[in-house]
Amino acid sequence: MGKMVVYAPKYLKVERNEIEKYLDPSQDWQLDIVLKPEELEKIIPEAEILVALPCNKDILLKGKKLKWVQALSVGVDAFPLEELIAQGAVVTNGKGIHRIHMAEYATMAMVMLARNVHIFMRQQFEGTWDRRSDQGEINGATLGILGLGTIGQEVARKAAFMGMRVIGLKNNPKPVPHVEKVVGMEDIGWLFSESDYIINLLPGTPETEHMVDATLLNQMKRSACLINMGRGSTVKEADLIPVLQEGRIKAFWADVFEQEPLPEDSPLWKMENVVITPHICGESTKYMKKAMEIIGYNLTVYQTGEGEMMNVVDPRKGY
Repeated sequence: MGKMVVYAPKYLKVERNEIEKYLDPSQDWQLDIVLKPEELEKIIPEAEILVALPCNKDILLKGKKLKWVQALSVGVDAFPLEELIAQGAVVTNGKGIHRIHMAEYATMAMVMLARNVHIFMRQQFEGTWDRRSDQGEINGATLGILGLGTIGQEVARKAAFMGMRVIGLKNNPKPVPHVEKVVGMEDIGWLFSESDYIINLLPGTPETEHMVDATLLNQMKRSACLINMGRGSTVKEADLIPVLQEGRIKAFWADVFEQEPLPEDSPLWKMENVVITPHICGESTKYMKKAMEIIGYNLTVYQTGEGEMMNVVDPRKGY
């Protein structure tokens, strides 16, 4: 008997029958679905397969029998990759799940910043009627995308459709549909200086930590906006805060931060040119429906030994 464990908070609405239909009855699988980390901690020592959102690494390290870990997230920096792979486990991620809803979030952020909706929202709570804020357009603006994976490419497609010029950063620069110019790290400064909007989709790795620092921020236009949807660790907040305080860029929109939850004493909370959402851009009411396309396919490969799994993580890259 093999043991498969699914760890997902209640909001993901995991349906047992949606998973069971992919399980081969002849292999006598035991399926457990848990909602809390303490529940996971009790049963993970016997698990062969784990499908999970990021959780406490100490709990994951108790899964000594794990042979396959399917992350429900794209980022796997919260998983103990080296230890899991050293014990022979395959780690796969959720690449592709977020493509549509995160691209919609990115489009929303740019349009709202162009129309200065963040200013009007504050005025609403103050009971202030003030029509002086500029009403811009994203049509004709230049968008710089940091990270042209599946999400970045969908953002590029939507942005190009709405009349934006798109440029982007990719580890191995090569042509990408709807992107006018793709550059590598050696030209990241040019991307920052050219862009009216910068959308950061970079993963959290040792190479990307504090990549967006004072050097890059000071190359941005005063009218430009930075939107962080990747990992909080990629932006050096100690460098960003004075840039925002001094009005050296128009605005910062962020869903991710160096420390989460964002500390109550962070200056970012009080700034008029900052929009904060609580790490929700990757969530969707359709999340598990999209995830099952990956889980089901990989389960079939795992059980039959035929074909190759989707989204196998490269431990050297961390994604």
